[in-house]
Amino acid sequence: MSSITPLRAAKGGAVSILSVLKDFGNFRAVDDVSIEIRPNEFFTLLGPSGCGKTTLLRMLAGFEAPSDDKILLDGTDISMLPPNKRPINTVFQNYALFPHMTVAENIGFGLKMLGKSAAEISSSVEEMLRLVRLENAGNRSVTQLSGGQQQRIALARALAPKPKLLLLDEPLSALDLKLRKSMQIELKRLQQETEITFIFVTHDQEEALTMSDRIAVLNGGKVLQIGSAPDIYEHPADRFVAGFIGETNFLEGDLMSSADGVGTVALRCGPVVEALTAKSVASSGAVTIVVRPEHLELVAPGSPQAVDATVEQIVYFGTDTHVHARLSDGTALTIRQQNRPGPKEGIAVGRTIGVTIPPRVAQILKD
Repeated sequence: MSSITPLRAAKGGAVSILSVLKDFGNFRAVDDVSIEIRPNEFFTLLGPSGCGKTTLLRMLAGFEAPSDDKILLDGTDISMLPPNKRPINTVFQNYALFPHMTVAENIGFGLKMLGKSAAEISSSVEEMLRLVRLENAGNRSVTQLSGGQQQRIALARALAPKPKLLLLDEPLSALDLKLRKSMQIELKRLQQETEITFIFVTHDQEEALTMSDRIAVLNGGKVLQIGSAPDIYEHPADRFVAGFIGETNFLEGDLMSSADGVGTVALRCGPVVEALTAKSVASSGAVTIVVRPEHLELVAPGSPQAVDATVEQIVYFGTDTHVHARLSDGTALTIRQQNRPGPKEGIAVGRTIGVTIPPRVAQILKD
């Protein structure tokens, strides 16, 4: 059973998922998941396809019931409440707008179903149009809107009844890259202005890192780590989290000593490095360290405490360049360099480069 104490908040929107299980026949989609989501938080469920994130979202919405234990909203068990009895709205991947209705009619639909007066609906629709910055679009058909505008209308419709909780099921996946990036900023703004708890489901690490107050990383139906974006990126709990969140280099070595959160590791490829460690890591023995590409430094081949590698590919991304190289033992490395004006270093495919790991930028992973 979970040790979580259910949250109860004055404004509402506190969620406690307590040791929840969900089985489909013999397949366990969600396995003993416990998560505490704070009121007015932008919380993301992140993981690959089949990890259980969408099933968890569907249980929050009321479209699926837990096989065991419960889900609380502001301290009240909602596990068996039907969707229409929950103060929760959902924005789906396909938006689900009504094509025969105007923008204003779409936004006001939920309020109409709740029996609100025409004056209340009109006032709320105007408020929502201002919130999503589409003040003059009320009389337009939703079929005349761009993908980004339709996304905003779907959000406005979901927010109009002022739910305690807004669920977002990969709502940005159909947008092009530039629009997706702008909508990430827009979603975060909307969450902050409305002070509604947002629970966002995605497989996109960049979306999660950009928008979230906290992230839960799931795999195989289990929660592997919960933390802020910097916590998860800089201090991954295990090899899966490290590899799933952004680009990562893994290097094998032997832990020689450890004290005060820092370990000295003799890498199999040669150098001795200082790496951050966790209390749960043993004081000696074989270990794996993880180091992000932006923390590696290029030096002349043969430099002290450097390991030589052969450049296999150079990929230009505009703001930075990724150098893909390989060590003599076959280990692949990615080095990320920020692009600056002026002459470039003489790095070319087939050349030998030196790579160093500065002190305390790598992390020792626990077994």
